[in-house]
Amino acid sequence: MSVARRLVRVIVAVPLLSVTLVAIPLPRAAAQVIKVGVVDFYAPTPLGAFSGVFPERLAADELSALLARTPAGRVEVIPRPTMQQAEGAMRWQEPDVLHFDRLRALARAVAADRLVVGWIPLLQVESGGGGSVPVPDDGSVATALVNVVVQVFDEAQARVVGEIRQSADITIGVSRPQLATQVLHIALERALPDVLRMLTAGGI
Repeated sequence: MSVARRLVRVIVAVPLLSVTLVAIPLPRAAAQVIKVGVVDFYAPTPLGAFSGVFPERLAADELSALLARTPAGRVEVIPRPTMQQAEGAMRWQEPDVLHFDRLRALARAVAADRLVVGWIPLLQVESGGGGSVPVPDDGSVATALVNVVVQVFDEAQARVVGEIRQSADITIGVSRPQLATQVLHIALERALPDVLRMLTAGGI
């Protein structure tokens, strides 16, 4: 018998080994936390002050607080004092929310991935009789109506990636500043789920 034939017989006689491959799942990377800053709102028509309450700043404070109270997860809210300090250093003006270059510079100044910006097209406080006159701070019954527009600006893309419009109206016997505060809070609270969805949509 030749060497070649014996080699073949040896090879054929070796049983085949059965190998089972087991896929070992790799650990999933944790979702990146999105750093969010809320910018002072903008009013196309000046709203004035309600006994020391400025609606544009109040709206930003309210929305920032609402976002901060949401369950811990993918959103980290930058403190409002940090935002205000950065705005002051940049000599921020309300119309700056309309300029993407200014928004991007502000986002970079506070290391934010996304900014929440908003408009207040309408904030109306009326007397009990229905006239559009100032309501005295004496507990008179009054009504209030507010419309807000909330947008999410993405720093990396340098553009607005989402928008939500919301409104609220109330009739209650409180002072004018309280009325303005409550109606803004209600509108922003209603907008909160959509704002969170826009902030976390698509990651960063």
